[in-house]
Amino acid sequence: MIFVCDVMLGKLARYLRVLGLDAPYLHHGGSPVSPAGDRGPSVLFTKKAAYAGKQGAILVHSNDPREQLREISGHIRPYINPDDLMTRCIECNVRLVEARKEDIEPLVPEYIYHHQASFRTCPSCRRVYWEGSHAEEMDEWVRNFYREA
Repeated sequence: MIFVCDVMLGKLARYLRVLGLDAPYLHHGGSPVSPAGDRGPSVLFTKKAAYAGKQGAILVHSNDPREQLREISGHIRPYINPDDLMTRCIECNVRLVEARKEDIEPLVPEYIYHHQASFRTCPSCRRVYWEGSHAEEMDEWVRNFYREA
C-alpha cells in the first residue's frame, strides 16, 4: 500500500517513512488523481476538504504531525512491518542500501566515522544514515506510537 501525502502533510510523510511505509509527498500541490501512478494501490492523506469523501482520500484534520498519525493510525497500522522501520530515506522515500564504511568516510563527521560500525545511504539523494542517538529517540517514538495507537 502506498500512502500519498498532499502538499500540506510533508511532516506526516516523513513520519510514515520512519515507520517504513511508502509515502510519496505531493510537492507544490501535485495532482491527487492516481497519486501513486502505477506503483500499486494507494491512499491519499489530505488537508483539502474538497477531496473529503472521494474514493481513496482520507481527510486529516490536525495540524500537528503526531496527532495526524493518531488520526490515521487505523489506516496505516495493518501495513507497518517492524522489519521495515527506518529503512526509507526520510527526504526521498527511497529504500536505503547498505554502504561500505570506507565509501562514506568523506560524507560523515570524523567522530561518527570512527564510532559507528554500519551505514546506509539513499541511492537517490546520497544522504547517509547511521544509528546514533537520534535512532534511539526514533525507536522510543515508534514504541510510543504502538502503545498509543
